[in-house]
Amino acid sequence: MIQIKHRITGEVLYEIEADALAGAKLVGKNLAGADLSSLILRNCVFDSDNLDEVSFENSDLEGASFMGASVKHACFDGANMVGVTMTDSILNESSLKDTNLTKANLRYAKFHNCNLSGARLVEADISMCDLRCDLRKANLTRADLRGANLTGADLTGAKVDEADFTDASMIDAHLDGCYVERAINACAKHKPFKTKPHVVKRPWWMVWAT
Repeated sequence: MIQIKHRITGEVLYEIEADALAGAKLVGKNLAGADLSSLILRNCVFDSDNLDEVSFENSDLEGASFMGASVKHACFDGANMVGVTMTDSILNESSLKDTNLTKANLRYAKFHNCNLSGARLVEADISMCDLRCDLRKANLTRADLRGANLTGADLTGAKVDEADFTDASMIDAHLDGCYVERAINACAKHKPFKTKPHVVKRPWWMVWAT
């Protein structure tokens, strides 16, 4: 039997009849504050879980699923997250420094105020994501960022070769040392996400005449 405990209080949050957690189905569980650091968690299913403040630091999460999960204020620093699925998950205020998110499906996920500095997001689907966060020195090679919200994001020194920024909001994004000419449609820095319709104003005399 494996016990999942709170990382601070030591309280047992969940028990599972297994010899290992890899491949475990933990759907809809409340594991807030759990210590799951430095574990092999490949192909685990955390869909719709409450994972707020959980530590996954240095864990192997390759192929794991977090669809619709709440993962706020969590720590994934140094974790292997190759091929994870985190569609519609909420990761606001979490730390994902130096994580490997190669080919991850993060579509519609929320990363507001997250730390993704040094993260590897090669060929990741981060389209329609809230990426108002720290992406310094992240590797976004061939990543799909279509429709993502990068307003005010820090992409200093990020690698964006062949990344697709079509329809992404990049207002006030920090792009120092980021070679956007190697990316696709990364010229929207000063363009609003949704442009306002053009309104034609009539001369005052036409208004008076009516």
